[in-house]
Amino acid sequence: MRNAKELQGLAIVDVENGKKLGSADEIVVSPDSGRLLGFVMKSLGVLSPNERIVETSDIRSIGTDAITVEGDEVARTSEAAAEEFRQARTSKRGLNGKKVVTQDGTLVGTITDYTIDEQEARVKAIILGGGLFEKGDAIPADRIVSVGIDVVVVSEPGAGAGASGPRPFVA
Repeated sequence: MRNAKELQGLAIVDVENGKKLGSADEIVVSPDSGRLLGFVMKSLGVLSPNERIVETSDIRSIGTDAITVEGDEVARTSEAAAEEFRQARTSKRGLNGKKVVTQDGTLVGTITDYTIDEQEARVKAIILGGGLFEKGDAIPADRIVSVGIDVVVVSEPGAGAGASGPRPFVA
């Protein structure tokens, strides 16, 4: 498992021809399921960089130093990305910078990062700063009740995964 910030900036490499396609500039996660949907990269261009999308289904591996894909055709335009990817990216329901409140209305902090399991391609925890928690404290993703435009709502500590209905970030 790695923090999302560790994945940003990784080279995206086509293993078929050993070509660097670009770097992972933005991580796109489904606000409804917590699944990693893919990356937005700035492809290497002579005059100006072009934005390209690499979806999780096209990723061969997320390694320590690079994200590998097979074939440069997997780097698509935003318009060619899957609908779920486009919606997640434009929904304003991303995780970073969101305030986190409990179902009882207590502010517990602000999301500064999140942990991703590369094998499962899923968010496993949100990392907080400020509020009741010390900087860097983590809340397991199975406590996320909802991800909204303004805040992320989490269950109270000790509440079971099914205590108040289905959790969006639980498989």
